[in-house]
Amino acid sequence: MTLLKICGVTSQRDAVMASKYADYVGVIVHSSVPTPRLVDRGRAREIINAVRGVRTVGVVEGLDVASAIKLVGELGFDVVQYHGDTTVTDEAIDLLNQHGIRLALAMAYAGDDFIIEKALDIAPRNYIEYVLIDAPKVGFRTYEHGLKIPLSVIRRVGGVPKVGIAGGINPSNAPIVVSYKPYLVDVSSGVEKKPGVKDGDLVRRIAEVVKGVKC
Repeated sequence: MTLLKICGVTSQRDAVMASKYADYVGVIVHSSVPTPRLVDRGRAREIINAVRGVRTVGVVEGLDVASAIKLVGELGFDVVQYHGDTTVTDEAIDLLNQHGIRLALAMAYAGDDFIIEKALDIAPRNYIEYVLIDAPKVGFRTYEHGLKIPLSVIRRVGGVPKVGIAGGINPSNAPIVVSYKPYLVDVSSGVEKKPGVKDGDLVRRIAEVVKGVKC
């Protein structure tokens, strides 16, 4: 069954609501790209402490991987989702083990299928929680059904363990995405009332699609 990640959570209320439906709750704790979904360390800890039964993910962009692991590990997340250089050194692996967390690597698809091959190569490594093929944060294109990555990419990684999909997914186009059986679907703006505020009905609707059951 496809796993569901609700990302860009900014409040305890939204985190608790999302945790009723999702397998992962994602919180952006560092970004060099301006976003209304960025939270400070205090809020991040409040969100972690508020949820049960889900994996918590600290999302980092704009740091080196070692600094990202230290930040997310010290905050108490289960997983660090890293947007940046996908080279993972022995030092980074040691830091993951020291903090007791796992690594999710996010890769931006910008029309280069090499990203897909790289994701398929990295995903089986034992320190990897998942690899996420996502759209660029700026300068992205819009493809079929409002998606920010093409269906051809989703088709290629469908059914591949530990390779997830993000980019423009919402309750309307989720049935098409899920039909290719991706390992994980990552949703943020597609389930919001406004930037940074989740809509409980939209979260429930996408969970019903992804999980295939009435919520």
